[in-house]
Amino acid sequence: MKREAIVSFDVSRHLKGRKLEQEVENRTAYTIDTAELNIYETQHVAEKVELTFTSPVLASMIRGKKVMHLPGTPSFDFLPGESVIVPGDETMCIDFPEAQVQNPTQCLALAIAPDKVRQVTDLLNDRTPLIDTQQGWQFGQHNFFLTNDVPIHQLIARLVYIFTENNRAKEVFANLVIQELVVRLMQTQARTLLLSPETAFANVNRLAHVAQYINKHLHRSLQIKELADEACMSEPNFYRTFKQTFGMTPVDYINQQRLALASQLLRTTNRSLDDISMECGFNNLTYFMKLFRREIGSSPTQYRKRILPS
Repeated sequence: MKREAIVSFDVSRHLKGRKLEQEVENRTAYTIDTAELNIYETQHVAEKVELTFTSPVLASMIRGKKVMHLPGTPSFDFLPGESVIVPGDETMCIDFPEAQVQNPTQCLALAIAPDKVRQVTDLLNDRTPLIDTQQGWQFGQHNFFLTNDVPIHQLIARLVYIFTENNRAKEVFANLVIQELVVRLMQTQARTLLLSPETAFANVNRLAHVAQYINKHLHRSLQIKELADEACMSEPNFYRTFKQTFGMTPVDYINQQRLALASQLLRTTNRSLDDISMECGFNNLTYFMKLFRREIGSSPTQYRKRILPS
């Protein structure tokens, strides 16, 4: 799928009022009853800087580069456009390989009160429970790295604006956005865990099984009734459950996977567009080309020329 060009969060209001009191992880905190937005700035190279929050935290890069070391997770570069969820009371160990005064490393950390998290997960578990899992919806129980999609980026940007402005209704605005953000983050995590080709849940979760079934049959027409039968659910219940769990419809997912396969074939073969279209389950070449341009941002021919060497 097309990834939007990375646009940094607008922290101009914060920069006008913040005080620089230390060169490594200088912290400015904006607080409401249910959450705390921390904006950090580091101005010189540093290693093994430790940071711990008592609440689950969403960390998102604003500028520069960090190297993150989290328990039970291989070290990874942390860049703008990316976020990581870290459980409460877990220590992050952070390197700053490129920070300098002229190019500081900036990051935000949104710590969300456990009671607020519980309120959102309880609401979701009551209204749209996860199928085939005893734990139900959970947030902040494990480390989870993600690339921000457009909705998540927009919600984080909105929170930066709300926390840094002087508005008496700040608590109301922030709580509404936090609720949506937590739900979307959990849906993103569900997509990663259950829709991945390498998922370990295909034998125990019906939606994960259906995702694998879809990927095995991308070359042919797939009907919602057929998928609902695979999930042992009625059509309306399957469609509704899939959308509520993953934040996308089954048709959206099928098209996403077909375009991913088409992109792979364009990169690795010399097959004609008509052949690739048929192989990926599109029985109409015009529709394939239109959908590819809309979602990837260029025509299949332009994509192939850009990717393959001259």
